[in-house]
Amino acid sequence: MNARKLSVSGVVVVMAAALACSDKTAAPPTAPSVNNSASGDGSTLKASAPSPQSPANDAKLGGMPITFNATPATAEFAGGVPLEYRFQVMNGGGAVVAESGLMNGTSWTLGNELTAGNARHTWRVRAEYQGAAGPWSSPASFVSPDPALINDPLTNGRTVGRQNGGHFVAGGWQSDSLTDTIDYDIPTCASCTVEFDITNIGKKEGETFAKDLKWISMGEGGAFGDFNAFRNHPWKMHLEQRGDGDGSGMKLIWRNGDAGDGEPGDHTQKMDPGVDWRGDQVFHFVLRWTPAGFNISVNGRVWFEDGFGGHPYAPPSHRIQLGCSPRAESFPGIIFRNVKVTKNN
Repeated sequence: MNARKLSVSGVVVVMAAALACSDKTAAPPTAPSVNNSASGDGSTLKASAPSPQSPANDAKLGGMPITFNATPATAEFAGGVPLEYRFQVMNGGGAVVAESGLMNGTSWTLGNELTAGNARHTWRVRAEYQGAAGPWSSPASFVSPDPALINDPLTNGRTVGRQNGGHFVAGGWQSDSLTDTIDYDIPTCASCTVEFDITNIGKKEGETFAKDLKWISMGEGGAFGDFNAFRNHPWKMHLEQRGDGDGSGMKLIWRNGDAGDGEPGDHTQKMDPGVDWRGDQVFHFVLRWTPAGFNISVNGRVWFEDGFGGHPYAPPSHRIQLGCSPRAESFPGIIFRNVKVTKNN
């Protein structure tokens, strides 16, 4: 009898305990689960990976800033957790070139210029919470903006400028006459750099025409259609090879807002002798100006420089011209390539 009572009592106790447990509802965790050690992908936070949305699929971006967008991650076993996000941008070699730090949302704007322009980059994003990190997203790709206002190799059989005569050869664009040019119209720029390569010229190229031929001209776009308008314009600039002497000399006129000898006025300089021009060599020109002044180099050597006296060079409608059509003083036979115009930092 006592044994039976004991058995029944035991059953009652077990059932009571089971009922008590069944009355309790499991409370959801208040924070996402954390691995004490990193998992195979390096993550320590139990959360899904975000999904990159834009930019993606090798999209060519037009400029800075770049805004990266992703869909949110989901924390396992916890809802409504304020996850933060970290973004990384990698160059073509996989090195991290920009990182966001922790962001409250799934969007991040990169405001600075990437060092490598017009290059393929990838980016990724992950969720983080209180020092623990979820898995990285799959990478998305884009082509970084080209910081150049003009980037015109001329070796691909076309130009991004406006071609006026001449023709394309394997080495670039070749002028055929005294009036052949390529024109580039840019926004007013008081601090820019123009670069280009030339070949196929020797000394005294203008002697046959009794002219001093011009490599480059700049100024107000509306003045290029008329000889006198261009000659007398307050923003006229041109760089020429001298046809006299030994044929190596150069002359510059750079007018920063007015004509004459004052300031603003004509910055006129001559170099004679100058560069040892040879038809089988390539010469790299760099023209750089800021509000403070300008300098011009050929193959790394500075030949011209001067200050602007507080009057920046800034034509309201800025045209850059290879050659010089208003004066009919372009180089017949010259070959241009690798034209680039950039804003100075």
